[in-house]
Amino acid sequence: MNPAAYGGVTVLPSEIVEKHLKLAGLAQLKVILCAYAAAGKPITAEEAAQTAGIAPEDAADALDYWKDKGLLLERGEPAALAPETETAPAEPQQPAAPAKAFTQLKPTRLRRDEIAARIVESPEVGFLFTEAQTRLGRTIGDGDQSSLLLLHDYYGLPVEVILAICEYAKTHGKANNMSYIYTVGMDWSKREIDTIERADEELRHLESIHSRWGEFCAATGMRAGKPTAAQAKLFGVWIDEWHFPMSVIALAYEEMSKNTAGKISFQYINKVLANWHMHGVQTPEAVAEEQKRFNEKKEQVAAEKSKGYNARTKPAETYSQPASYDIDLAEQKAKTSVPKLVKKEKR
Repeated sequence: MNPAAYGGVTVLPSEIVEKHLKLAGLAQLKVILCAYAAAGKPITAEEAAQTAGIAPEDAADALDYWKDKGLLLERGEPAALAPETETAPAEPQQPAAPAKAFTQLKPTRLRRDEIAARIVESPEVGFLFTEAQTRLGRTIGDGDQSSLLLLHDYYGLPVEVILAICEYAKTHGKANNMSYIYTVGMDWSKREIDTIERADEELRHLESIHSRWGEFCAATGMRAGKPTAAQAKLFGVWIDEWHFPMSVIALAYEEMSKNTAGKISFQYINKVLANWHMHGVQTPEAVAEEQKRFNEKKEQVAAEKSKGYNARTKPAETYSQPASYDIDLAEQKAKTSVPKLVKKEKR
């Protein structure tokens, strides 16, 4: 190491090297370096893409990857331990039976000889690598092979399901983005989309989301492009589970823009829509009425503060009744409401 190079230093969590260096893709490693070099300042996908020299959609996927791992936070999100951080128990405990095998096992860092051994052990693995290259239209190296093998061995996805994800990624311009394929695969495993029938159903659902994505971009004025895996998942909840019309989603986008200084945050939009969904707000008219009630409440609180009291801490009778200037009444009230101190007689 050259000591003269320490004029400026970027500090990285050791977890990046210990847990992610072997499995993270090039785009993910570039983005996490950009994020930590920013020294705590917010960084957007566009800024990371420009600094790292990668496509904005790849930078957005990489940011989502590190957010999922707990090493990056949304603006305003409270700091917490990364999801994979473990604390050793004080005493040995009997492990509980896991819901699925991968919740108990840990993914291993795969070496080239380990990958080669799996190909020898299972012709199915060799077929996965060969067919994945055909579906993606490119060769895959050790890092990509490790990701595909983990989806198969660690997350339990059948070969045909993994290949369906690869083909979908190629169709939507993400053939070179293994982090996207890996993220989708992890999500499918957790949701038990582990048969070709369920995979076909999910792909039809994703195609529906992509077909309406252009409508969303047009309604909000957002730059048209392909949604990241995380964006597509949230967008699917808004239109398929909560059944929001695009006009209401556009209003939530406007609310986000007003409060994030122009930075696009799908998590913020999701919080707004979740609140409206909880209160049964489903139309632009209902949104306007909800915002009117909110503004009236806000003005009421401001008016109360200007009068010198806080309605949440003062009893209502102290300001709801007119003041009395009757001296006799005041003396009578004092006699009946304030206890008298009685001195004890000396013995």
